[in-house]
Amino acid sequence: MSTLLVEVTRGTMVENRHYGSIVVIDHEGRILASAGQGGPTYMRSSSKPLMTIPLVEKGGMDAFQFQEEHLAIFTSSHTGEEEHRRWVLDSLQKIGLEEEVLACGTHRPFDRKTAEALLRAGEKPGLLHCNCSGKHSGVLAYCLLRGYPLEGYTLPEHSAEKDILSAVADLAMLKAEDIVIGIDGCGIPVYGMPLKNIALAFCRFGMASAGNEARQQACKQIRKAMIKHPFLVAGTGRLDTDLMTVTEGAVVAKIGADGVYALAVPEKGWGMAVKVDDGNMVALGPIVIEALSQLGLLSPEQRQALASHDQKTIKNNLRQTVGEMRPFFTLQ
Repeated sequence: MSTLLVEVTRGTMVENRHYGSIVVIDHEGRILASAGQGGPTYMRSSSKPLMTIPLVEKGGMDAFQFQEEHLAIFTSSHTGEEEHRRWVLDSLQKIGLEEEVLACGTHRPFDRKTAEALLRAGEKPGLLHCNCSGKHSGVLAYCLLRGYPLEGYTLPEHSAEKDILSAVADLAMLKAEDIVIGIDGCGIPVYGMPLKNIALAFCRFGMASAGNEARQQACKQIRKAMIKHPFLVAGTGRLDTDLMTVTEGAVVAKIGADGVYALAVPEKGWGMAVKVDDGNMVALGPIVIEALSQLGLLSPEQRQALASHDQKTIKNNLRQTVGEMRPFFTLQ
């Protein structure tokens, strides 16, 4: 089912190999290119832009006077930097809630400088530092918009989660009952489906071609917010932010945990999804950049601008280069 996507060398020997699958698809579900056959996987955080659709299509932007920045933070897996926390907090204030209502849990901020600053200050990470706090804020806003209870808003049987599942299924051209439901690290449901359906969902999201006019307009608004505010979608040094910045929005991208990546190329009408079987996150950069290059979607200059995510050098404790991580596949 899978194929070799990345090799990791140390000296003259290949030390590690990462297997997985890539699929590129058009809006009619035709596979345009692939590596491996791509079995079922959870979307993980790649689903966040799709999860935001119900809030927007039901009028949440006007009801709460949200700005594009709020919309971008709802789709984010942010690094916990000050600007991220500020926009999450502002979104909560606009809906009249305190941060304590967030049921996302806490973890060390992904941004190293932010984490080190907390350590120096003798402080622990808060709920706003959680990379999923933006998503949770968006779901809470949707609950208030629809008059749903806030209690249990992360449970799969909650009305808000059922509406979100329906929207995700629609974009993926699946029935809701055919999607496998798991629970993500932040407590909210995750959606399991074939890799090709993840690519299809992102294709239709990027093209804003799914459903009625309200849904199409919601996809356009979310896409625009992500493109205009890529820093809020991820953060300093993150692949999503850098890829959308360098391509000037030609690519709309969202990472997911455990080696998942999804993106749309709206002008081409393409969607792409990646899964690294062993969940290696570092391998995603070389894979995504190599795939986009093989598809003719990155110029040499753009690839150079993304060098920090491309073929990676392996360094030891003395900062000596002892190997490299390199893509090892050809799209068929």
